[in-house]
Amino acid sequence: MTISDVINDFDTLERKNFDEQEISNALTKLVPETNDNNNLELNAELMAFNFAENYKDVKGGWGTYFGPMFVWNNDGNVLESPSINLITPEIINYWKQRTNASTNPIIIARYSGLVFDFHNKICGTNPPYEIQKTYIEALIAVANGSFHKSDVGTYTKLKRALKLAIGLNDAKLIDECKKAIIFFENSNAQDTKPGLWGYSFDLLVGNKKVNLSKEEETEIIKELESKLIRLTNPVSDEQRIDPWAAEAAAERLASYYKKNKMSDDVKRVILEVGKAYEKIFEDASAIQVSGWLNNLYNIYTSHNLNEEADKVLLKLREIGPKVSSELKPVSHSVQIPQEEIDNYINHLTSGSVQEVLRNITIKYIPIKEEAKEKIFDLSKKSPITYIIGHQIQDEKGRVIASIGPLEGDLEGHIIRQISQNLTFSSIFLRLVMQNAIDKLSIGVDDILNFIESSPIISKDRLIIIKKGLEAYFSNDFITAVHLIIPQIEEAVRNIVEYAGGNVLKPSRGGGFHLRTFDDILRDELVKDVFGEDLADYFKILFTDQRGWNMRNNVCHGMASPDVFNHQTADRVLHALLCLGLVQETTEVMNEEQDSEQSGANDINKGIG
Repeated sequence: MTISDVINDFDTLERKNFDEQEISNALTKLVPETNDNNNLELNAELMAFNFAENYKDVKGGWGTYFGPMFVWNNDGNVLESPSINLITPEIINYWKQRTNASTNPIIIARYSGLVFDFHNKICGTNPPYEIQKTYIEALIAVANGSFHKSDVGTYTKLKRALKLAIGLNDAKLIDECKKAIIFFENSNAQDTKPGLWGYSFDLLVGNKKVNLSKEEETEIIKELESKLIRLTNPVSDEQRIDPWAAEAAAERLASYYKKNKMSDDVKRVILEVGKAYEKIFEDASAIQVSGWLNNLYNIYTSHNLNEEADKVLLKLREIGPKVSSELKPVSHSVQIPQEEIDNYINHLTSGSVQEVLRNITIKYIPIKEEAKEKIFDLSKKSPITYIIGHQIQDEKGRVIASIGPLEGDLEGHIIRQISQNLTFSSIFLRLVMQNAIDKLSIGVDDILNFIESSPIISKDRLIIIKKGLEAYFSNDFITAVHLIIPQIEEAVRNIVEYAGGNVLKPSRGGGFHLRTFDDILRDELVKDVFGEDLADYFKILFTDQRGWNMRNNVCHGMASPDVFNHQTADRVLHALLCLGLVQETTEVMNEEQDSEQSGANDINKGIG
């Protein structure tokens, strides 16, 4: 079989329901074992049908609509396939010729699209007007003639066609795009698959570049209203209540009515979604209902339906205990040889008391980059876990935080990973601390000696810290945690004050109050002193709801008695020891330097 045989098999008006990758797969079978790179025709055809359409990597890509199908790292060298570096003016001319000689709109769209996209970068001149027009017309023909294999892929082509037609300011082409979008959606939409409809609204309604008639706009809105009714009030066994798809219709309708100052209609369509959720609550588990209520709360608040949102919060509170009872513990056991544990403990507890405390302190500060690498490794082994979002619930079943898919919420996943690491490493922190206490008789005075030279700990606070340490060594963890955490917060706040930063913010009463602990931990002055890893550790441990959030849970009375145990007390003690790493150093300043730059007593503070 020849190249022409392969192409001609697809290039007929009778051949439909295929995509460009199928042509590439057929052509790949013609590649000789010698991998002859001099075959211009074969290379041009293989590249043509191998490029990825609507390429998303804008930052690292070529600035083109088409991009490589594959990108991988080979010993520090980034390899792409196909690569823009392999496109030559000869290949551009070849694609031009194939555009004129082809029949099937899928094939015409691909050849002409590549010429339009790469012509300027490869040839240094703008593509011919006729190529762009041919490209747009072929994209429209794919939809109108039902040549497509993928509905979503066809919407991508229509969106591209409309954008280019608007760029040309060609009223006729814009009108053809408009009609094709409406026709394609009317022909292929399925109510329970919201990814297959809504494009007419998204691309046309409110688009001033498109001459959408009042009648066409009314029909689009009318169809969305009909979908909302069918999805929330099914009238036959074939239909079912689908609040998620209904939400897709309601959100579009709400934005339309809001823009047209029709507030009653905004409320009406959004409340229909709420009613749809309520109809499916009865047959669902408490965990499912809790998640749906949380989503419903976000929908209501985003549309200023505050009264309805408050009612949802009450329902969330009511269902909380049921959610908690449905949660099941997940356990995993790992066997570690006793010899390895002994060697690990002895390594950290060898030396003087101050050396051991320093070793323990540095060892148990989590490293952000290590957590990130772990996440990427796990995402390859269990991708599903990182594609879907997660909700974090408190002990009463209330949703307190959410973590999105990895692609859009890397920070959230890093926080969760470090939190899990803290829980696991706490086992070893306990073993090490107990061994150090038994082996070196470490006590209250030793901890105070380790931290008292830190300039960020006020001397008058040592008496409170001492009380907290005495409680810790007496296993009175409730007292220890309650006393030490506020002093850690005060010490971190001192970093900002001593560096000339601001720790106050205006209050509603007309005066000022202290910035929150979380706000202080995000201050660049704290990051400069602590470093990113320690600053992030304190946020995860004390103030981030996606992490341990100990400061807020303890100080707001949300922590139950069983939270105050060796695990949490050891972590609070470790955080206190971290403050002891902050030491002051005096630098000799140039006499000509401005006094403001030198600062009080020419002191620079940082991790010692």
